[in-house]
Amino acid sequence: MQTGPWRRRFMHDLLFAIEGSGWHEPELKDSIGFRWSGPGHFSVLRVPAPVGPGRGEAHVLLMPGEAVPAPAIFLNGHRLEVAPRRLGAFDVLDFAWDAAAMAGEPRAEFWFHAERLRQLPAPGERMRRVGFRLSTLVIEPAAHGPAAAGEALALIAGRRFLQERLPVAAGRARLAFRSDGEARLLDMRLEGARLGPSPQPHLALALRAAPTGLDLALAAPGAPAVPLHLDVAGTLVLPGGLAPRESLLLARLLAALPDAYARWLDEAMVGAAPDAELLAFWRCRLSALARGAEGVLAATLADGPDLFAGNPALPFAWPAPGSG
Repeated sequence: MQTGPWRRRFMHDLLFAIEGSGWHEPELKDSIGFRWSGPGHFSVLRVPAPVGPGRGEAHVLLMPGEAVPAPAIFLNGHRLEVAPRRLGAFDVLDFAWDAAAMAGEPRAEFWFHAERLRQLPAPGERMRRVGFRLSTLVIEPAAHGPAAAGEALALIAGRRFLQERLPVAAGRARLAFRSDGEARLLDMRLEGARLGPSPQPHLALALRAAPTGLDLALAAPGAPAVPLHLDVAGTLVLPGGLAPRESLLLARLLAALPDAYARWLDEAMVGAAPDAELLAFWRCRLSALARGAEGVLAATLADGPDLFAGNPALPFAWPAPGSG
C-alpha cells in the first residue's frame, strides 16, 4: 500500500531542556509543562528547523480569567504575522514564514517580545517578573519531505576542511547601536577572537547600513582598517590588499557574526526591554552579510588558489599601513 506525502513536525516541549534565553525554570500545572517568559520582555528559543517556508504554533497556557497575551514573534529577525485562537486551556498562536526567513540559516531562532510583565511569586522563592507561559512550540515545513541526505558526506568533509585549514572564532561581542540621518550604525567589538592560528584580543567592526548596502570597516590595534562592502544584491566585495588565505579567513569571521550576535542577545537581554525592531533589523543585516561571506568562500574555494599548498600554521597577516 502506498502512503501519501507527509511532513515532518518538530515539537519542542518547554518542560525539557532548551537552547535560548529569557525563560524561567520549567514548571508543571495539571500535568502540563511550561516555562514563564522573563524576567525581561525579550525571550529567545533556538530550535532545529527545515529550510524553506513553513508554519508553526506556539501553545500558551492560560489560567481561568487571565487576559490573552499577545507577544510579537520573530524568526531569524523577520517579524511574523500571528493569528491567535483558543484551544481548551491554551491560546494557540498560529504563524507562518516564507523562504527568506530561513535562507542560509542553520537553525531557527525565534524571538518572543512580551508587551506586558507582571510580578508573581516563584514556587518557594521571592517575587519574579513574568510575561506568558509557553508550553510547546510546533513547527513544520510547507513542502513535503524530508529530502534525501545525498550530499551529507560532502557537507561533513567541507566543514572539517574549513575547521582545519581556515579556523576562526568570533569571540565575545559587545555592541553599540547608533544612527546617522537615514543610516543605521552598529559598532561591534569582538573580544577573544581568532583568525587562523592568531589570537585577536580586540577587533573593532563598524557597520553602516544605508540604501546602497552595508559598509564595513574591520580593524585590529595597530593595523589599518579593512574596508568591505555588501551591495543590495547580497554580493560581498573584499579589499584587494589581502592575501587569498587572509581574505578567506575574514570571510569566515564575517560568516560567524550571527552566532556572536546570538550570544550577545543571551547575555545582554536578560531583564531588558529592548527595541525588538532594531534588534531584528541588525539580525537580518548580519545574516545577509554571512550569506555574502559564504558566497565568497564558495567561489574562492572552487576557482581560487589551492589552499592545501599553503601552511595553515602561519600567523594572520594584516595589511601594512598604506596598502590596499
